[in-house]
Amino acid sequence: MARTKLLILWLAASAALVPALGAGDRALTLDEAVAQSLARHPDILQAQQGVEAARGRARMLGALSGPELSFEAAGLPLWRSNTDEEFSLGLRQVLEFPGKRSLRRDIGRSGEEQAGIESERTKNLVRNRVEKAYFEAASAERRLAVLESVLATIKEYSELAAERYKNGQTAYLDLVRGRLESLRVQNEIVEARRELKEKTSSLLLAMGGGSYEPLTFATEIGFSPLGQSWEELKEKALAGSTLRLAGSRRRQFEFAHSLARKAGWPDFTFGLFLPSKKLGSWGFEIGLTLPFLSRGPGGAAIEAEAQSRQAAIAAQGQTLRVLFALEKSYADAKALEEQIGLFRGSIIRDVEEALKAGLVNYQYGKSDALGVLDIVRSLKEVRAEYLRALLNHRLALIEIAAAGEEDGLGPGPSD
Repeated sequence: MARTKLLILWLAASAALVPALGAGDRALTLDEAVAQSLARHPDILQAQQGVEAARGRARMLGALSGPELSFEAAGLPLWRSNTDEEFSLGLRQVLEFPGKRSLRRDIGRSGEEQAGIESERTKNLVRNRVEKAYFEAASAERRLAVLESVLATIKEYSELAAERYKNGQTAYLDLVRGRLESLRVQNEIVEARRELKEKTSSLLLAMGGGSYEPLTFATEIGFSPLGQSWEELKEKALAGSTLRLAGSRRRQFEFAHSLARKAGWPDFTFGLFLPSKKLGSWGFEIGLTLPFLSRGPGGAAIEAEAQSRQAAIAAQGQTLRVLFALEKSYADAKALEEQIGLFRGSIIRDVEEALKAGLVNYQYGKSDALGVLDIVRSLKEVRAEYLRALLNHRLALIEIAAAGEEDGLGPGPSD
């Protein structure tokens, strides 16, 4: 009987990292969570509409101004005077100074390019947020499983202690210690369940979902070494959407600056007219604007040049931030790999062997309750630390992937 209970006790302790599955909980993999978020997240849907809006703006910026149809009346009587009335029907068209329209087309294409990059970056950011939320929720589920396994181990210990107390082999204090330890773990389980619900809700929100629903997480946190050199990661981060978007905006400001410099050159107006008195003849009109008589074009050029320089400086700052974030995440990942190697190498195995030996010794009266419960607590802490290291390593890998997808870029130049 004692050996059977010992076997049950050991199996319960060994199952500590197996997730606790609810009978009615929906199982969710990481790929499913990412796919759902990409299909329905409001930020992604909004970015997709931004692409359409940018396409429309590009079309408007590259279009010619519409012609004007005019009707003129002259020689109308005033104060009962007799005058010859004359009417004319005309068509006017404004043509910009050569080069202005092509620059506006370039600005429109640049805006369309930025909208596409922004849509791509939004998808990457949503994916990274969902991956982080998924593994945080999965870690909370595994932590709950560890605590429930520890509680099962303590209950089995308490039954073994009760049997020994009944046979006069131990003091009643061993039962009290088991109950106190069980109460402590039960309190941790209550907190772990609250944390699991909170993390699950955060995941559903990151996926663009609504109300809370219980889930189980089928994708293991696992351990995957980094496998890429610093130079490879740096090259990938610098090619990310953040710096590509910054470069596109810098080019757009350069186009805007060139357009502002051409604002001082005149635009032309051409018109054709049909006079009423001579229906068989026609007339024409040629006009031009005089922007050089105004200080406005010069001010626009100064503003555009300053904005272009601001964009270049902002791009340099973003490059530094991307590399800083990458360097930090890379260092974290390397340090966590060493830590995980220690756990996988000896620590957990040593504590498990110590618990196994301690239970056998307690069964035959060669160790006391304090020693056994201390090993149980140590195993709980070691497994929790190992789980935390796995989660932090996974989050560091996600941060490395997100290093080139920085938030916080401002709007481009106005039309």
